[in-house]
Amino acid sequence: MFLCGADTTDIVDEAITFFRANVFFRNFDIQSPADKLLIYLTFYINIALKRLEGCRTLAEGTKAVINLGLEKVPVPGESGFPFPGLFPHPRSHHDAELFRNYLKQIREETSGRLLSVAYRPNGTPNKWWLAFAKRKFMNIIVP
Repeated sequence: MFLCGADTTDIVDEAITFFRANVFFRNFDIQSPADKLLIYLTFYINIALKRLEGCRTLAEGTKAVINLGLEKVPVPGESGFPFPGLFPHPRSHHDAELFRNYLKQIREETSGRLLSVAYRPNGTPNKWWLAFAKRKFMNIIVP
């Protein structure tokens, strides 16, 4: 059995930790499958910060990311998926739904953790994070 210690970092923590550096990249050298997920999460964090940009309280921000979580998550091969060719197209409808559910779950986890850095403990916005909502990751304009 694998036990996570307090000093371990998962892909969500890594994406949040390195977001402010990675958002400046126009190209990303993919060396492993984890890099593909890191690219996707960096883009998602960019979208989430864009949604949080006008939210002045943690409660407003929470509502904004919950609404973002309710949106349909596109998978490779569907319109709206930001990185064609990054992931292989699902072979069946069942595979597409599994992948969609995985992306939805990791987006929800990322959103929760992002709120804890985008807002201070008193519920006010952290300008050092929300300022990055204006950046374009890999030259992709966030809707």
